[in-house]
Amino acid sequence: MKNHSLGLSHEIACFALTIMAVLSPYMAQAQTTDTTTTTTETVTTTTPKVIAPSAGDTGDIQEVYERGLIEEVRTGAKSSDSGGEQVDVYRVKLLGGPIKGETRDIESSVATNPYQLNPHIGDKVVIFMQKSPGDQDWQLYLEGFDRRAALIWLVVIFFLSLVFLSGWQGMKVFISIAISIAVIGFVLIPLFLRGIPPVPTAIVIMGLMIFISTGLSTGWNKISIITALGTIGGALAAYGIATLFVDWAHLTGINSSEEDRMFFRDNPTLNPRGLLLAGIIIAAAGAAEDVAVSIASAAREVKKNNPHATYKEIFTSAMVVGKDHMAALSNTLIFAYVGASLSTLLLYTQFGGSWLKFINFDAVADEVIRALAGTIGIALTVPITAVLASWIIVKEKISPKPHS
Repeated sequence: MKNHSLGLSHEIACFALTIMAVLSPYMAQAQTTDTTTTTTETVTTTTPKVIAPSAGDTGDIQEVYERGLIEEVRTGAKSSDSGGEQVDVYRVKLLGGPIKGETRDIESSVATNPYQLNPHIGDKVVIFMQKSPGDQDWQLYLEGFDRRAALIWLVVIFFLSLVFLSGWQGMKVFISIAISIAVIGFVLIPLFLRGIPPVPTAIVIMGLMIFISTGLSTGWNKISIITALGTIGGALAAYGIATLFVDWAHLTGINSSEEDRMFFRDNPTLNPRGLLLAGIIIAAAGAAEDVAVSIASAAREVKKNNPHATYKEIFTSAMVVGKDHMAALSNTLIFAYVGASLSTLLLYTQFGGSWLKFINFDAVADEVIRALAGTIGIALTVPITAVLASWIIVKEKISPKPHS
């Protein structure tokens, strides 16, 4: 059970990078207020110039993201050349940045609220602040809700669940996940951004992470070595299959969306095709480790129960465990990809029900190759790990396991 938990821990870590941004010392306290103040006033506004949001200092334009608190929601009458209209106006208190502590009004328009958010009093939001050299004041835009409090508390509950249900083993699983996320966030991603080749970088980093995570559970011994080698073998198999079909399908790693193309245009050192293949390696390694650690541990148990077991006997037992585990995990991987790509699958209706257009959409073809190449990698992890485990463990001299 503990080895299975470890395999899942690495799989979780590979898909948990999205919580990196929330691991800050600050923990927002939830405020619940259901009261909405509604008044009517005349709001005279001019349409602010909209520049694509991007944090930092772009030339002479100052841009920054900060937190804000909704203190009041009211309805106002907006005057324009084409007449008047009713709009929602949000009074926001800035919780950080150059005008921290000040309150500003932001109307709900296409320019200042492009995502059509509907916050209530007490909600914490993310404000995009922009100031050009000729501007006397900051232009404010509603960018989204501040979700860090919810995510941090979910991490806390996750940690408490692991410790409560698994004790010290659960603590080691959590440490393993934290190390994996830190390595991905502070080592792997920066290396990618510097233009380092993504595929060899992902292979080396994932091998290191797997060895560390397995070692935390079973100790840094032959089992962890077998697990790391078997996992990398399965991930490389997935990479080989993916490379063949990515080239055959003429995929570049860049989706059809304008945002995707602009991102890679603004970051010419990045290799989109390499990032696509590196992502397949990382995802396949996370799932393959779950199979590899089970096979390696099963082979060790066979040897403990029968010190005179032959290579064939150990290999046969390891394959039985691996096949059963592979069947369940393959379905898990497919379901995970389908769940993550559900919104993409719904694009079928946008294309008028045309399967020809839908299946040739970049995002759809990407996900199909990711899912199937990863599943093939899991399948090949079974014989690779079984061969390694049998070859290494059959040579060990293990004392017979005492019978009660």
